[in-house]
Amino acid sequence: MNEERFHKTTLPNGIRVISEYIDSVFSVALGVWAIAGSQDEIRETNGLAHLLEHMAFKRTTTRNAFQIADEIESLGGSLNAFTGKNVTCYYTRLMSQHLNKGVEILADLILHSQFDKAELEREKGVIIEEIREIEDTPGDVIIDYFTEQLFPDHPIGRPVQGTVPNIQSFRVEQLSAFIKQNYTADRLLVAASGRVKHEELVRLVESYFGDLAPKTNQRELPPLNAIKEKTKIIKKPISQSHIVIGRRVFPQSDERRYPLALLNIILSGGMSSCLFHNIRERYGFVYAIYSFSDLFLNDGLFGIYAGVENNQLGPIRNMIYEEIYKLVRKPISDATLKKVKQQFEGGLVISLEGMSARMNRLARMEIYENRILTIKEFLNIIERITISDITELVEYLIENDQFIETLIVPENQTSQS
Repeated sequence: MNEERFHKTTLPNGIRVISEYIDSVFSVALGVWAIAGSQDEIRETNGLAHLLEHMAFKRTTTRNAFQIADEIESLGGSLNAFTGKNVTCYYTRLMSQHLNKGVEILADLILHSQFDKAELEREKGVIIEEIREIEDTPGDVIIDYFTEQLFPDHPIGRPVQGTVPNIQSFRVEQLSAFIKQNYTADRLLVAASGRVKHEELVRLVESYFGDLAPKTNQRELPPLNAIKEKTKIIKKPISQSHIVIGRRVFPQSDERRYPLALLNIILSGGMSSCLFHNIRERYGFVYAIYSFSDLFLNDGLFGIYAGVENNQLGPIRNMIYEEIYKLVRKPISDATLKKVKQQFEGGLVISLEGMSARMNRLARMEIYENRILTIKEFLNIIERITISDITELVEYLIENDQFIETLIVPENQTSQS
């Protein structure tokens, strides 16, 4: 593996520029990250950050939607974006000789977007269909219900995509206000991985973003509220039951995230994992079953999902708890820990053969942890994890009865076999 070369510069207005030079490729993955997302909304504006991300591609002061896409695609590149709880990222992948065009287009999207009322109404329809598709997919929407149940009446608990009534109500003025309030220099980060010279990247970012006024835009998220429902049951016109069991955990900056990564592999990292082998394969009552975690700037969550035969919901629920508690009563073996570490290392190294994944990793480390680890340093941390670390993490998860349950069940259980 090539030696990693990271560089970081903070511009006078507060924008951070980080890069990683990879001499074995001829392309660059480039992203402009705003540390702003659904966390920066109130209930009435939930979904605004995601709508803005869509609308940024519709028009700028100098380009229409076709020109925005065509100028990148005609160079063999691609352009896209995503919105999360904490961040919004606009990114491109293109040949290294076109870095200037990549920075210029991304700057145009972020700094010079123009919002047309007719285009806004059309895009509302697209997002409303996206929301309805999620709502029609129980295995997807249950994660939103679970998150809302964990973080009631809090920005982190609301779905990134928003709600249909909110989307229908938004006006162009609100999009502009969100940019002005949240896309400030102190909350922007530019990250690049690939054949990129840091000095050139800094020069380009300063050229296109340097006039953005410095601003210390301190945000204080509201405190978390007490969980209102330990068990929540939603009835829908479906034929299968769905369950998520989980709890609040720590933020991304917590060192326990490393054992948690291994725990997710132990529980559901392939066909030899606990949940798959001991529940799906042994009994055949479920098709999909897996553990997951989502760690944010200030909070986090851990959960286990299963899609279940209706008449087996109770037994499967008990089996899930049994698999968790068993990891304390009978800790994993040295051989299992070694295998899990090898799975993690293989998955990480393979994923980071792509420049986009490397750029994402680079930016997220800077945003969530304020440091950049080489892959070797990261793997050394994983290698030092012990069986006791895994056991202590599971003991933390099960302590004080913190688990909640979210269920989606058929409207008429009595009609099902």
